[in-house]
Amino acid sequence: MKHAHKLLLNLVLAATGTAVLSACASPSSNLPQTVMRSPIKVAESVERLELYTRSTGLELSARDSYAVAQFLQAYGQSGDGPLYMNMPSASKSTMGAQQTDTLLRTMMAQSGINPAALQVGEYQSTPNAPAPVVVSYRTLKAIPADCRFMDDLSFTHNNEPYASFGCSQSANLAAMISDPRQLLEPYATTSPNSQRRTVVYDKYIQGESTASERPPLQVTTFESE
Repeated sequence: MKHAHKLLLNLVLAATGTAVLSACASPSSNLPQTVMRSPIKVAESVERLELYTRSTGLELSARDSYAVAQFLQAYGQSGDGPLYMNMPSASKSTMGAQQTDTLLRTMMAQSGINPAALQVGEYQSTPNAPAPVVVSYRTLKAIPADCRFMDDLSFTHNNEPYASFGCSQSANLAAMISDPRQLLEPYATTSPNSQRRTVVYDKYIQGESTASERPPLQVTTFESE
């Protein structure tokens, strides 16, 4: 009886070991592909700039004027739709509000942006209370994955990488994308350079090199003793 019980225990241990080995030998695929675990999302965002006017008008320092120029440059590069200028209702007819309108249209024209893209509106404000002129535009931003919570690196019983594998790489890539529209649609192809194509074709027919001319390169020679 004791011998039979020992034999049964050995069979159970052997079956368990076989199951463990088979699990290691043939891993199961429970996770999606690595590129799909931490996708880069594209979302609409609003960039805004607040300009505070004074009773004597719009008095901007050199630093403030530079900030406005940078804001308009960013709008020209990645803005989607019109540029909005919302004035406080309590001071929309003041000299400062009118100077802000003139300043924006002038700087837009200097930056190569059509001043007609500026749309003027207003919002409710309390009289005699500080209220800025709000300039804003819509844009797209790449939203990186949240990698603050990482999985256990030793959790590899199924011979697969951990679930958050590649999250940091995806987040770094999202931070480097300057134009999220690259993820939504490809750039439009430009027309071919027909003149350059003709020159290359003529040189090919004549058996000449079709490579572009290069400036003379540095040549290093060695003399054996």
